[in-house]
Amino acid sequence: MFASDTKGQFSRVVKNWNTRYDLEEFITASGLPPLEARELFAKYGPYKADLDRLIRACAPTDAGKAK
Repeated sequence: MFASDTKGQFSRVVKNWNTRYDLEEFITASGLPPLEARELFAKYGPYKADLDRLIRACAPTDAGKAK
């Protein structure tokens, strides 16, 4: 495999890796109460990748609901 073959793959993975939320955007995007969102923002930083991963991990799933 040549470097030219992997150039497209790496650019897709690395693109937007450091995109950041501003606090108001994060409160709106997360759907959390403002105080809870502010605590998470302060603890984990402004990076969208980290905060989005955290919100997905904390989101309730349908698997836990009784049918």
